[in-house]
Amino acid sequence: NLKGIAIGNGVVELESMLDYADYLYQLGLVDHNQAEIVRQWCDKARHYIEHRRYADAAKIFDHVILCGGNTTCYLKQVTGFNNIFNYLRAEWPKELGYYVEFLQTPKVRDAIHVGNISFSSRSLIVRAHLYEDIAKSVKPWLATLMEEYKVLIYNGQLDLIVPYPLTVNMISTIKWSGAEAFRNAQRKIWLSPNGQDVSGYVRQVGNFTEVLVRNAGHLVVHDQPDVTLDMITKFIRGQPFAPR
Repeated sequence: NLKGIAIGNGVVELESMLDYADYLYQLGLVDHNQAEIVRQWCDKARHYIEHRRYADAAKIFDHVILCGGNTTCYLKQVTGFNNIFNYLRAEWPKELGYYVEFLQTPKVRDAIHVGNISFSSRSLIVRAHLYEDIAKSVKPWLATLMEEYKVLIYNGQLDLIVPYPLTVNMISTIKWSGAEAFRNAQRKIWLSPNGQDVSGYVRQVGNFTEVLVRNAGHLVVHDQPDVTLDMITKFIRGQPFAPR
């Protein structure tokens, strides 16, 4: 019964999404020397991926960009940011932690049938088992889906972990029947429902839709909930993002 999929700020293929040096430099978050360090690390990660050393590649990505609980992460060191999900907010929004107390209230525990099981927001064991997957490509799977199903790939404009230009780089390498048509497709302005604000920008070919969401980082639904709802509604219902 699958009708389609939506991927938000997703690492589909790390190998083709490693041009962080230029991106960070153009934002002014690193200088020339720091950008060169990032470039060298990313080149090394790409080399590891080419030789199927996925854990080693993931370790570099974690150390330089991902900052998965890593206080020595290079991106944090050079920018001073604790929050790398949105480059306009150096600190994590407090509201991101509100769900922890909410989930542990008796009413919610009873509703989701978890009894007295201890709550944890993350598992290092699970992370360890999935670690290599960070560097493994799922692009061929995505290409297969794009031939048969509706696919939406969207990115927040302000994300540091999965920047929009790097997602576009990855999309340009997907081998599918609509690749040439998509390269030539006109990018359109997507306005808010009231027509007063620019929500983002859209390119569409056949069943494939690519969206940039303005004023949002990695957590698009958190940063722009109304815009996200409009986007998902249009995608599910097949409504146009812009006048045809």
